Parts: sequence; structure tokens; C-alpha cells
Amino acid sequence: MIKLIASDIDGTLVEESSHKINPEYFKVIEDLKEVGIRFCACSGRQYASMLDLFRPVADDIFFISGNGTVVRTKKELLHCWTLDQEILLPIIEAIRGIDGADFVMETPGTCYTEAGENSRLYTLMRDSYHYDIQNVDDVTKLPMDSITKFAIFHPTSIEPSTEGLRNDPRFAHLSMVISGAWWLDITPREAGKGEAYALLQEYLGIKKEETVYFGDNLNDLSAFKETGVAATVSNARPEMKEAADIVERSYSQLGVLRELRNILGHARDYIAANSEE
Repeated sequence: MIKLIASDIDGTLVEESSHKINPEYFKVIEDLKEVGIRFCACSGRQYASMLDLFRPVADDIFFISGNGTVVRTKKELLHCWTLDQEILLPIIEAIRGIDGADFVMETPGTCYTEAGENSRLYTLMRDSYHYDIQNVDDVTKLPMDSITKFAIFHPTSIEPSTEGLRNDPRFAHLSMVISGAWWLDITPREAGKGEAYALLQEYLGIKKEETVYFGDNLNDLSAFKETGVAATVSNARPEMKEAADIVERSYSQLGVLRELRNILGHARDYIAANSEE
């Protein structure tokens, strides 16, 4: 029987950068908990953004934020991976050299940008994603002991514009993954959605084969390797549909909601059958 379900957000549950989710998701999450199935929101988003989006059920779910760098509940930080301080300045200098790109530097609690308060990046993060974000003149003047992630934003060509960065041997020990149409995330190699999901399973004492994961983009592939059932949506990248066990309807057609209801129905049938024995 399934005991734990995790799902990506952008492109899987909602449109990229949207902060509106169908409230039926909250109802099915509550119903799943009643039959012993826990839910985890798993995203490249900052925790503050995820908390705001899932506020009606936030007390009852787990959060994997920052593309797998932070694992927590609403009340407790369970684990956090941070970048080595000696690599931060070279990363910042390299990102600053990418034409047309801006970036966000994240900690477990907040994030910073140099893009400017009138920039597309800043307004997108504040108004669409509902991030706790601060604009500063120079991120290198900030404390550097708890940096979890860099998110590079390019509105037109994230993959080609970051090719040089991704092939730079200085950063070969880091994880760099495309996490959306506009985003490249840089995190510690030992972090990732898959690593975080495996840690949560161990924390809860749940076996891999008792889990399901929903995701649509390349940063979800590591989680596909750490789940019993890998599921995606029809609008996902081709690589994800090829790797998935289940391809559901698109986020706009509420494909994940449909599958969650299927899982709930099977769980109720299983409980009823065993209670009659």
C-alpha cells in the first residue's frame, strides 16, 4: 500500500510561477492523511512560497524546498544542505558574466538578488511566486555561511546561455539542473529532490516501494530514482514522460488530482477488504 506521496509544483500542479492552486488538492490531501498516506510538496521554490501556497494543509504535510536543499515540516527543520563558502564567489562572478541573466541566492529562510526592485526577476519572485526576497547592491557583502542554492533566471534562453557555466570544471562537483523554462538551479551535489525524498522516507520509516512521486522537469529525475512509482503529466518534458511509470493529464486538466483520487480509492478499498477479514 502507498504510504507517502510527493509532488512537484510548477508545471505539475500549477502553471509555472502561479500561486493559485485548485482547493480540491487540499481536500484530497486531508483525505489521504485519514487513510494513512502522507503528502510532501517538493519544489525548487523557497519554503516561504510553498508554505503560503499550501497554508490550508501546512500543518499536515512535509516540505522539500530549494530543489531538495531543505527538508522540513511547518514546525521543524529536518535537514539542510549548504554550499561550501569557498565556491560562492566564483559562482557569483560566473553568473554575473552571463548576458541577460539575473540570479537569486537562497538561504533556508530568505533569498537575495542584485537584479533591482523594478526588475522582472524581483517582481516575478515577489508577486507571482510570493517569495520572501530582498534586493541588495552586492550579495557578496552578505553572510555566506548558510547559502543553499543559486537560481539563475533567463527569460528567453536558459539552456544555451548557461552552457558555459554548466561545463566549467571549477563547478563540476556541484549539481546544476534545469528546473523550469527560465531557471537553472545550482545546489550542493549531495542535495537534490531525490536525495531529500530518500531522507524523508528514512525519517518516516517508509519503504521506497510504498511511495509515489509526481514531477515534470529535469530536476525531478533524481526523485524518480527514489520512488516506487514515478508519475508525470502530459505537458512534461519528453525525458520525464519516457522515465515515468504513469503519464497523467496536464496540470491544467488536474492530472495529479485525478491520480491522487485513484490512490485514495485504492487505499480505501484495501482498508475495507482487510477490515472484513
